[in-house]
Amino acid sequence: MDRPLEASGLAKRFGPVRAVEGVSLGLDRGQALGLLGPNGAGKSTTLALLTGLRPPDSGRVRIFGHPAGSAAARARMGVTPQAAGFPDQLTPREVLHYAAARRAGLPGVDGVITAFGLERLIDRRMTGFSGGEVRRVALALAFVGQPGLVFLDEPTAGLDSVAQEAFRVVARSYVEGGGAMILTSHHWDEIEAVCDRILMIDQGRPVLEGRLGDLHARMRARRLAFTLPEGLAPPGWLQARKEGGRWQAESDDSDASLRRMVGEGLRFDDLTIEPLALKDIIARIGQENRV
Repeated sequence: MDRPLEASGLAKRFGPVRAVEGVSLGLDRGQALGLLGPNGAGKSTTLALLTGLRPPDSGRVRIFGHPAGSAAARARMGVTPQAAGFPDQLTPREVLHYAAARRAGLPGVDGVITAFGLERLIDRRMTGFSGGEVRRVALALAFVGQPGLVFLDEPTAGLDSVAQEAFRVVARSYVEGGGAMILTSHHWDEIEAVCDRILMIDQGRPVLEGRLGDLHARMRARRLAFTLPEGLAPPGWLQARKEGGRWQAESDDSDASLRRMVGEGLRFDDLTIEPLALKDIIARIGQENRV
């Protein structure tokens, strides 16, 4: 069976600027990949190449075996771009039904209306919609007809915390049901909640790729968080910093650090020990690669 996505050797230049170079990736059913990188790293250009919005200077992209940008590829995928707009005179129902009609024979729009909380908006003209309301329509549009592959560029930008969590529920259910997904996000916790793989690019080039589980296993360090009585500070060897009233420290051997803290009589309280967050793991790997 054809994979949802196969991309190899992608490169794109705009004049003298190398926007993307040497990007290759594949995606199977039931996989979600987080595309990461600093601003200007080439994420949006990479998405444009993958979705067929721009042709690569070299390399190729296949979506379920079809060339990216072809009618056959577009029929199998859904997209939510970073910026989305709709004609003010249309209603969400009209927009969603139009998308559903282009995927004849596939499930209709009722499921996405409920999933993205559009019941009260569905028959209103979109003039005057807030940014968050427009974003919910754009997300629903990507999932109409249960496409086999979705591309989501900053999917929860402008959404409140309730809508963000609702999106994560929909995204996880979609992937667990066999869908494939690529998303970009500045919310690291969103990547961890939805994705099982990441690809990080910088200056258009891949710099880190792997499964989240493997990255966590590679990094033994743990984060210690605790409080101290007013006026006290942790010993220098712990290299702790204060964030929001709690001291935070990283340790490659949390048990040894805890024993030393107790042995030195440090009057800590409210202690938690947790694995490093994704952003901290990537920062550490970056430091190791620069050594």
